[in-house]
Amino acid sequence: MAKKRRKNEEGGEEGGAWEIALADLMTVLMVFFLVMWLISIVDPSDRDSFVDSVMGKGGAEKISVSESSSATDQIVPIEELKPPVSAEQIQNSMSEMNPKDVEIEETAEYTKITLHSDSFFESGRANITDKTREELEKLGETLTGRGRPITITGYTDSLPISSLQFPSNWELSAARAATIARTFIYMGVNKDLVTIRGKGDNEPLASNDSSYGRSLNRRVVIKIDKQPGGNRTES
Repeated sequence: MAKKRRKNEEGGEEGGAWEIALADLMTVLMVFFLVMWLISIVDPSDRDSFVDSVMGKGGAEKISVSESSSATDQIVPIEELKPPVSAEQIQNSMSEMNPKDVEIEETAEYTKITLHSDSFFESGRANITDKTREELEKLGETLTGRGRPITITGYTDSLPISSLQFPSNWELSAARAATIARTFIYMGVNKDLVTIRGKGDNEPLASNDSSYGRSLNRRVVIKIDKQPGGNRTES
């Protein structure tokens, strides 16, 4: 019985030594991977000093550790804004359009473009032809990268409209403004700087009693501020 008990005791000692060896191995592996991780996030210029400090070579030197691959090293310079668009640049971008269809007004605060709807939109609709889209894309390209707020406002005459798509002139005028806004944004204009408005038959330029007066009232006005950011002024 004594011999059997002695064997069990010896077996228990061997099992304890195996567990200790495994724990030591896991500790070594953990330290190894920790060191490798620290080396990967240390600035390259300080990596040699870090390795020396880990290996016990040299004194304790201050090591600068970057956070998330040093985001400051990846800062992209802010693109310089283009100057405010001029009336001449707008005319050049819309040179193939009939001058009678476009009016350009420039002040110290803004540049305003008036598009007569009859030449750009079909009656009672907000879609545009491919040729018109090409011309508006050229204008949108001219406005891109300037960082100026753009307000696009649609107007109609006083003749009522009632369709499934446009229950009233409010919806029609807003949809026409949105069509032009989408074209500009497609060409790269910052959508955060674009505002659309639909004013229906409000603010008429002429009497709606004649066909000529109604044609003048059907329009889309594009106003580009001269100041960057959100300094908007009412048209």
